[in-house]
Amino acid sequence: MKRTRRFPMSWSICLAAMAAAHASAGPAEDVSADEVMRSLRLLPTSRAPLGDDEHRRGLRATERMLVDRLREMGYEPTLQPIEWVSPVMRLGRTGSNDDGPRREDDQAGAPEFWNNIIVEIPGVELPGEVVLIGAHFDAVARSPGADDNGSGTAALLESARVLRGHPMRRTVRLVFFNLEEIGLIGSRHHAARHAAEPQDQNLVAMVSLECIGFYCVEPGCQKTPVEPIKGVFEPSTTGDFLAAVTIAAHKDVNRRFARAFESASQGLRIEPFDFLPVPIPDILRSDHAPFLAQGVPAIMLTGTANFRNPHYHKPTDTVETIDQDRLVRAVRGIVAATIDLAEPSPTPAPTDQDRSETRR
Repeated sequence: MKRTRRFPMSWSICLAAMAAAHASAGPAEDVSADEVMRSLRLLPTSRAPLGDDEHRRGLRATERMLVDRLREMGYEPTLQPIEWVSPVMRLGRTGSNDDGPRREDDQAGAPEFWNNIIVEIPGVELPGEVVLIGAHFDAVARSPGADDNGSGTAALLESARVLRGHPMRRTVRLVFFNLEEIGLIGSRHHAARHAAEPQDQNLVAMVSLECIGFYCVEPGCQKTPVEPIKGVFEPSTTGDFLAAVTIAAHKDVNRRFARAFESASQGLRIEPFDFLPVPIPDILRSDHAPFLAQGVPAIMLTGTANFRNPHYHKPTDTVETIDQDRLVRAVRGIVAATIDLAEPSPTPAPTDQDRSETRR
């Protein structure tokens, strides 16, 4: 019989960490700048539910494009229908002469159906524990939406491509949310469905990718929604980072995400924003918010939108303003952090029932 060599516990821990780092390095290194930018450029530059017919057709085309791209990768996407009645349509129906705004393709006041688009990579050991990574693909009217949120959409597509076929212990769910710009409607719908259905799946973490493509390095170009607090919150005044935003209760998950991200992001750093016990409005402006309200450890990974980007929600939010190098490094970090979150920590993940009891 071959003699078994015993390693000290410290060496065992070290080897386990090295194995985990190696596991995440492969897909992160497979991220392609060409693929990221191709995805960004393929997005229609008019894709808004409250815009004119061109914007609405563009949003429908975006849904189809995402489904086609995911099928090309070998996924079979699930469409999650969202029923929505436009306030513009209500005006058309209730005006005194019924002469309010209309569209050619819909009767005023009738419900519309849009879709979230979902793919999953089933966990090989803990399929009931789910890590959700999401990004919204709609934009506001009259803005091409390259940063908001073409950057997040392209990052999620590339994450789907490189993670395809990569075994992870937990299930990874990738959700392309619709209708974010008109009240987080797609993510609210998904979160509500999760809360209402039998809990055979436990959502252990959620990350929303929001405006991650614009950066600035001039002193003073970066603003913040919260005044600096010495020793607690001392933010950078240059916009050469991404913020990982959540509340203090989820600080451990946030810092784990940040560490794993920075292990693969080639110098692109994260500034954690996780010291507030309760959220303020400015940190609830993305698709993580409905999950945060349910007690899920939910993070917004963001370039801070209008606190940095002068093109936010404007016609000038174009592909030409995107920092390709930093965006690609961000995608590598996202892939590595996704894999890390899909590996359970030594302590059991809290269940949705645990969170409900904690909130009482």
